[in-house]
Amino acid sequence: MNEKALKNRRILIKNAEDGKIIADTKIDSFDSVTNSVLIKADSLADRKYYTISAFVFAKDCLYEFFGTIRGALVGNQVEVFLGKSKEKEDRAKTRYPVALKGAIDGVVIEGRKIKLRKAMPIQTINMSANGVLMKADSGCFRIGDGFFLSLQVEEGEIELSCEIVRIQNSDMQTEEYGCRIREIRIERNDEEENAG
Repeated sequence: MNEKALKNRRILIKNAEDGKIIADTKIDSFDSVTNSVLIKADSLADRKYYTISAFVFAKDCLYEFFGTIRGALVGNQVEVFLGKSKEKEDRAKTRYPVALKGAIDGVVIEGRKIKLRKAMPIQTINMSANGVLMKADSGCFRIGDGFFLSLQVEEGEIELSCEIVRIQNSDMQTEEYGCRIREIRIERNDEEENAG
């Protein structure tokens, strides 16, 4: 992991004690010696000591970290100590409320991607380092179905290859689908690539 992979990337920081999101911001810089990042001080309502988990939309994958914020100011920034990390392949259980609009543009049939003529709109409810919970039309999927999902974020586009592992909160119009992320690709906006 290096600064190029993390700088300007979105970071969601959760208070480990009560599970509340305490910051949703961008990483200003990364220090590999201390394994910490700097975020803008005004990203935090209270600058104090926290035990945290953090979800980072890194350049090529999603990371989950378990660390601390000590509350001390460094100029107009606060240092976030990242601690241990888990890549998406690990069985991380912490979920982060991430409401993103997206579209399913392909499904997997007999091991092959079949592109849909018209993309199916979805809304994410939350994400973890290895899964996503989304809301879509009722009856679209069964457990075990595979599909390709594109999510729009400020940093660019996230393309996920997913598999349905559970279905919940069904009604006549919508259902919630719990999905395991098999693969992920993050496409950065051109202007961010040029700024780096």
